[in-house]
Amino acid sequence: MHISPSYKDLFRTPTTADKLTLFQLLFDAKELTVDLALALLKIIHKELSIQQFRDRSVYKRYTEAIGSLRYYMSDMLQLVVIAWNTQQNMIPVEWFADDRSSSLEKKGES
Repeated sequence: MHISPSYKDLFRTPTTADKLTLFQLLFDAKELTVDLALALLKIIHKELSIQQFRDRSVYKRYTEAIGSLRYYMSDMLQLVVIAWNTQQNMIPVEWFADDRSSSLEKKGES
């Protein structure tokens, strides 16, 4: 990864390509954990599904990252997929916190 001599670049918002670079660096250094892989892949996947990139190399790099996990760390990929699917099916409790408190208040008013 290229480190810019400009301090301004240190505080810029990372692009999807930057996140893929981080993923690859962690993978190559064998510092990638299931939680970190899950977090990075979810963010990258979401950005790829929202944005349309003219440069198709970002999609190719994402595919290669998944392929690397599948080939070299298939156990980790399985755990990432299980965690991804589990989180997709869960609805956070805090989504209903306001509904519960307002319904309790209404019961108290009756």
